[in-house]
Amino acid sequence: MPVITINGPIGAGSIAVGQQVARDLHLNYVDRMVFAEAARVIGSPVSMLIAKEQRVERFGDRVAALLGRVLERAAVSGDYDLGVGIETLPETYHELAGESSSRVQRVNDQLFIDTTREVVRNLAQAGHVVIIGRGANVILGDTPGVLHVGMLAPMSRRVQTIMEREHLEEAEASAYLEGLEEARVRFFQKFFKVSPHDPTLYHLMLDMGHMSDDTAAKIIAHATGDLEH
Repeated sequence: MPVITINGPIGAGSIAVGQQVARDLHLNYVDRMVFAEAARVIGSPVSMLIAKEQRVERFGDRVAALLGRVLERAAVSGDYDLGVGIETLPETYHELAGESSSRVQRVNDQLFIDTTREVVRNLAQAGHVVIIGRGANVILGDTPGVLHVGMLAPMSRRVQTIMEREHLEEAEASAYLEGLEEARVRFFQKFFKVSPHDPTLYHLMLDMGHMSDDTAAKIIAHATGDLEH
C-alpha cells in the first residue's frame, strides 16, 4: 500500500510530479486544497458532515470518500471542537505561520494542525496515496513504509512556473515566491520545530533544475518499489 509524501518550495514541481506519480501508480492524490476543505468541514456541525458527499465530490477523485469518512469519524467521536466557525480556520501558510498572540487565533491554529495530523495519519493508514505538502513528511516521519520526497528547483524555474500559473509579471512572481517560502519555513518551525530544508526529513531529494517531471515521477515510482521490498 504505497504512501508517498512530497514537499518542496512553491513552484518546484511538487504538484505536477505528484499528480503524475498518482496517475502512474494508480494512487489517490491529496494536496493543499483537500486540507483546506478539511478545515471548512471540521468547522461545520455534524449534520453537515453527514451530507459530506455534496461537499467533497467536486474534487473529482477517489480520495473524496475517504476524506469524508475520516472527518465524519472525528466529528462523531468528539475529537474536535466543531463549534469553531469555519470562517476563522486558517488555510494558508501565511495564516498558519502568523505571529498573532490572539487566544482565538492560537486555538484555531491548534485545531487546524491537529485536524491535519489526523487526516494525514488516516490517509496513510488507508494507503495508496500521494500527499503534497502540509508537513506530511514530519507527521508521518516515524511511520514505516512511507516514502518522503523533497524537491528543489532554481529560482528561475520556480518564477517561470508561477508566472504561467498565476499570470504574473516576473517581478511579481519573484516577490510572491519569496513571501510564500518565508511563510512555509515559519510554518514548519512553528508547528514542527524543524526546517523544511533539512535533508534528513526525506529519503529522496530531487533537483528539478536538472530533470523533467516525467523523470522525477519515474524515480519516485522506482524508489517506492524499493521501499515496499
